[in-house]
Amino acid sequence: MSDGELRRIFQQHIPAFHWQSVETWSTGQGVPDCNYCGDGTEGWIEFKFTSIFKVNVGAEQVGWIERRMRAGGNVFVAVRRKHSGGPNKGVAVDELLLLTGHAARFLVTGTLRDLPVNLVQGRWSGGPKNWGWETVRSKLLKS
Repeated sequence: MSDGELRRIFQQHIPAFHWQSVETWSTGQGVPDCNYCGDGTEGWIEFKFTSIFKVNVGAEQVGWIERRMRAGGNVFVAVRRKHSGGPNKGVAVDELLLLTGHAARFLVTGTLRDLPVNLVQGRWSGGPKNWGWETVRSKLLKS
């Protein structure tokens, strides 16, 4: 569950999009996990999973995302933060954060707690059935 099942969850909740999983570890490092196209808009999503507030983002990922955005491409980072709770973690959490591609560089050294508000496209809690899928869809369609 390295992506927190986000690839499957996005495809399930936004079925009208054409989704293409991308695995290029041997030919093009840093390429996001998934390409999508909907209503004439194409973009990329890097899916991340964490149980804490730290998200692992590699230098190759930051480089690819920033190059694509400079060329006018749509790139997002979707983070699922999920844990079952406990004495050290507090209440159980299952949330989705949809971030602009600019968040990739910030996440190399920063945490989800410290995200500048301009990098956050949306934040939903309560698990996939409660995440705001119509809002997610509309954010992915904005260039």
